[in-house]
Amino acid sequence: MPNKPQGSKRTLAKKVTSFNMYLDQSSQIQAIMEATGADKDAPVLRALLDEALANRRRRAAKLDNSDEAPSGLTQAIEALQSLILKTISLGEKLLRIEGFKLKLLQETFAATHGTREAVWNALTEPALRNQGATAEALAARFELDTQKARESAYSLARIILQQDTAGLGKPQLQNGEGNSGSNGLAVELDDNQPMLF
Repeated sequence: MPNKPQGSKRTLAKKVTSFNMYLDQSSQIQAIMEATGADKDAPVLRALLDEALANRRRRAAKLDNSDEAPSGLTQAIEALQSLILKTISLGEKLLRIEGFKLKLLQETFAATHGTREAVWNALTEPALRNQGATAEALAARFELDTQKARESAYSLARIILQQDTAGLGKPQLQNGEGNSGSNGLAVELDDNQPMLF
């Protein structure tokens, strides 16, 4: 975008124009603003309008051959830009979906844990106390049951992960090369993965 020459004073029109941009135009304007460090979109839009009007004047004066059919390279670039914008839009939608799924999963975990504690406190703990279990034994039993539930959930998650990655052609660990789930299947573990519990 050509910068305004120093010393030139252009008067802003008193008429304020507003219009709704297309989504791809809005994304490109935002990218230009981020690249140039502009805070407001109005100067960027004015500069782009200057460029468009200058191109139109050149075409009208027959100084520009841009009315000819675009070359293969130009078509490829335009197609690539269109694909990138569609990918960005899809990525934003996927992020919103993943955020919703994470919230739903967190709510499910919270409800499950709350229900488990309620059942333990209302049914299991009183029954074990009547059998003479101490407070330490009850705490150890609750922790052991929690650990078993956690291992079961992780084992199922690993099996699902293994099935998903098998279809993508990713290398999987063979027996003896990594950890195995409780069912003996070889699983691929990532220590950088966040813990689910």
